[in-house]
Amino acid sequence: MYVKDFMHTGVTTVTPDTRVSTAYQIMAMRGARIRHLPVVTDEMTLVGIITDRDIRRAGASDAPSMAEHELLYLLDRLRVRDIMTPQVVTVRGTTPVAEAGQELLQKKFGCLPVVRDANRLEGIITVADLLRAYTGQADPERLVRVGSMMQTRVITATPAMSLAEVQRLMRHNNIRHVPVVSGKRLVGMMTDRDLREALPSPATTLTRGEIAYQMETTPIKACMTRDVVWVSSDITMADAARVLVQRKIGCLPVVDNGTLVGVVTDMDCLRAFLHTVSVA
Repeated sequence: MYVKDFMHTGVTTVTPDTRVSTAYQIMAMRGARIRHLPVVTDEMTLVGIITDRDIRRAGASDAPSMAEHELLYLLDRLRVRDIMTPQVVTVRGTTPVAEAGQELLQKKFGCLPVVRDANRLEGIITVADLLRAYTGQADPERLVRVGSMMQTRVITATPAMSLAEVQRLMRHNNIRHVPVVSGKRLVGMMTDRDLREALPSPATTLTRGEIAYQMETTPIKACMTRDVVWVSSDITMADAARVLVQRKIGCLPVVDNGTLVGVVTDMDCLRAFLHTVSVA
């Protein structure tokens, strides 16, 4: 199996001269769920990549009196070339899927641009693309159960924790999903997307200090996802991957007998897929 068998060629891109505010709007389009934008020249030569994390860092400010609309104005003055990563890890269409998957796993990337000669962008392959390949496998003898690969040391939050507390928890542990529990019972899920949507509109006249106060005083129960998709430990990792792909989410709580016992992520499913590829 090769990258060309699973990559997609309809890639959303930007140029080095694109405004950062425009790149942000492209990523934020409803239903797009884009976290990475390859940066190309007019000849489709890959010269960099920009991520949602790059944009968030560009928008960070140490000036507590600066309003959000002023920050948006600053992003509008920045160009993609100012914050993009110029040294991009790429693969070829002829790269074995196992090799590309290992690169994604080791670097903790969400995608890899696919290039041909002269570094011309040909497509992109994502973790979700490989998980779709995993769900198509028909050999049940090679499919492992969630219980054997899930993460059992789970970082959790409680409904009374503030948005700011959960934000710090995510940053400190470099995670994007936090199950919310009452005792050991799963009652919700908090994601980095939930946090972003909880922030005031960029058009707000609130200062950074006022926004920070809201974050410190607003409990996550006010904006957490309550209708949480979860799985049990006895289903296969391929079935878990199918749920992740269909729901377009990156993490599934694992619940047995009403109790949170672990989580399984897209990277855990990718690891399971690569195991089946290596023993094929």
